[in-house]
Amino acid sequence: MRRGFGLGDLFVVITAIMWASSFTVIKSAYDEFTPLAFAAVRFVAATGGMLVLLALLRRPLSVARRDLPLAAVFGILHVGLYQIFFSTGLRFTTATNSVLIINVSPVITALMVWLTRAEPITWRQGAGIGLAMLGTLTLVQAGGALAGGHLKGDALTFLAAASYAVTPVLVLPLLRRYATITVMGVGMLFGTLLLVVAAVPELLRQSWDVSTAAWAQLAYAAFGAGTLGYLFWYEGIGRIGPTRVAAYGYLIPVLGVAIAVTVLREAFTPVHALGAAVTLVGVTLTRWPGRRARDRRPVEIPAEGTILDVPVEGEPARVAE
Repeated sequence: MRRGFGLGDLFVVITAIMWASSFTVIKSAYDEFTPLAFAAVRFVAATGGMLVLLALLRRPLSVARRDLPLAAVFGILHVGLYQIFFSTGLRFTTATNSVLIINVSPVITALMVWLTRAEPITWRQGAGIGLAMLGTLTLVQAGGALAGGHLKGDALTFLAAASYAVTPVLVLPLLRRYATITVMGVGMLFGTLLLVVAAVPELLRQSWDVSTAAWAQLAYAAFGAGTLGYLFWYEGIGRIGPTRVAAYGYLIPVLGVAIAVTVLREAFTPVHALGAAVTLVGVTLTRWPGRRARDRRPVEIPAEGTILDVPVEGEPARVAE
């Protein structure tokens, strides 16, 4: 029987709105914060919130010694490098381009899986990869980036998407042995440490005499889109299942673009619309279940709301406990 819209759906929709709006919120905060200073303070606060959340849920913040290096690499890629590239890239590009480029991560993951021969790609996935890349190039060209424009920001944002795209396959062994929130907590500690070290020059230059609005934007990004978003997302998975949650993920790029265009007055021409449509069709085709769909399980690892599918052998990944 089909289930109606319930509390689990509401949690996920709220999270999708928070993650979609975070691109605009962070971009606006750059009027008073430098990108890496903002990201470092944000994730120190978000990590603190995650530790409180772990304590409230009585989850351990520990993994076996043999798994610690993998958890560290996961955190360095998923939080550290991702935030360094994403935050710096957003300074030099639009929030519209950022949200759409970040959401091609599933395409990059599928391409990496194919290049490493871990799994063959279907014709749908091949077509999806091509369309997503074509759509992304169209978006970049629409902003004049190939002629100068936002090229630096778009390139850095693409590196952020690539950093994130590695993590679902990388983290899969950990998700089989530990609760997802435990893996996220340990990973955030390592990633935030790298982020803080990289941000030291900007932290020293940053003027902390900023407006109340700027502090509110930082708090929203840290505790709203950060800690509270994770809590709601995983609560949604527990209530309605990962497949239904994944469907709501498509709201994020659509809402992200709509919010950026409305609030920041960013340009959105017919060429932007064409690039966005082609990109989203490409992402959808890349994630379309093939003949081996029964052997795949969605792995939800939020990075401003991106959702990826990765191949699973043996037991399903523990996406919620």
